[in-house]
Amino acid sequence: MPTVQIEFTVISQNEALLRLVREFAEGLGWTRGSSPPSAISLLQSEQTPGGNDLLNLLAYTALSAAKIGAESSEPLCRIRYREGQASEVRLGLRIAEFDLGG
Repeated sequence: MPTVQIEFTVISQNEALLRLVREFAEGLGWTRGSSPPSAISLLQSEQTPGGNDLLNLLAYTALSAAKIGAESSEPLCRIRYREGQASEVRLGLRIAEFDLGG
């Protein structure tokens, strides 16, 4: 099975948000990539694509942004996904709506 490579980048002017997301991601086993001061870049490679870590990371980013009161235009999350030698998929996401209800 081909290796899956995922790069998850969070762009924000809020240093507290970047720190929270970086610490959470590192706890999930993501490694740091290179990024400018207003962003964090996190990398993960795996043999079996599960997707749960990526969803957990997106949810945590949203929760953290809500918790610390980040601007509604922040953060921007960019995801780059590549499986084996296949072409890559790039996504840019913003939190447009957030609901903690059940």
